[in-house]
Amino acid sequence: MKNKIDWLIIVSDDGVFGGAEHIQLQITEYLVRENNRCMVYFLKNTRYGKWDHLSKKCQLIYSPFSSYFLGYIYLIPFIIKTSLSGQIKRAFSSQTLINAMLGLMKKIGVLGKTKIIVRESTSVFKQIKGLKATRYKMGYVIGYQKIDSIIFQTAIMKSNLLEEVPSLKNKKGLFVLSNPLNIELIQKKSLENFKYQSGKEFIVAAGRLVNVKGFDILIHAFNTLKDDFPKLELWILGEGVLRDELELLSTSLNISDRIKLIGYVDNPYPYFKHAKACVVSSRVEGFPNVLLQMMTCNNKVISTLCAGDIENINGIYKSQTENAEELSKQIFNSLTENTDDNRNKFDAFLKKRTFKKYMDSIMQM
Repeated sequence: MKNKIDWLIIVSDDGVFGGAEHIQLQITEYLVRENNRCMVYFLKNTRYGKWDHLSKKCQLIYSPFSSYFLGYIYLIPFIIKTSLSGQIKRAFSSQTLINAMLGLMKKIGVLGKTKIIVRESTSVFKQIKGLKATRYKMGYVIGYQKIDSIIFQTAIMKSNLLEEVPSLKNKKGLFVLSNPLNIELIQKKSLENFKYQSGKEFIVAAGRLVNVKGFDILIHAFNTLKDDFPKLELWILGEGVLRDELELLSTSLNISDRIKLIGYVDNPYPYFKHAKACVVSSRVEGFPNVLLQMMTCNNKVISTLCAGDIENINGIYKSQTENAEELSKQIFNSLTENTDDNRNKFDAFLKKRTFKKYMDSIMQM
């Protein structure tokens, strides 16, 4: 008799460094709590340990490679072998080329009886151009037609993709589903102590140190208002390839003593809670999960209009993207205005985004 797998979940690695991986981890945790039999495959064999707590509750399978590309190629024989040895009821992923691979495996019959559910993690063609964009477009055209359900974080994400890949316009199974949030867990973890709990005044941002996050814009914005708040510092949580560049920028503006690149932290929520304000400075996002986390912990939240639906959130201070002057103004306003009323506004908005509602919607697709 074949083994039965309720969910096969494909993840890039077990580091949970990005929003997509964080959502996949939380979805898997929810599925396990609901007694689903889950198998998780990681493209990369480097172990960061962020999924270890699930090792006794579901199968965690690592590719034999330290390369994402080789782990991706190995996904083909892995899926074939897994489908032959077990019945896979549903498969889920949240990265475009992995999504396309799952669709292709269904198209050629390997996952013919498996329901393929994928999530779009970002507006891809807002971030990439040239040959890379062509490669991704091929993935959409070849792999996405046989996917059963495609989840978009916002209506704008859906519209942007259909504009770039018109062959999907008549496809069934396109859903807009807002990102979920574990409010109780975030609130609980926000009460924990954290390394830099020193009584200093700071505003905080968080994310990978990459161009799309707009931390260079944020540093320029902070430089504009630094004299209005002489004790205030800017703390950025996260790691990435632009660390040296951001440090050089801070030095060139003579504010390196007030900019702290904290690095990656397991629990950012105490930082969000104790900050004078929380900032999302991204150039483009699918929808920034960190914005929801900040709203859970703090009444003073500023965000660029880097994704659809942000303009409709009551209480947050909004700035156009790529505009350090306007971002600085909105940070200033948040720091000087009374925002006590935002707690009720934020709570009313966030309570609609529970994991139960999210998963109930997926199960009905």
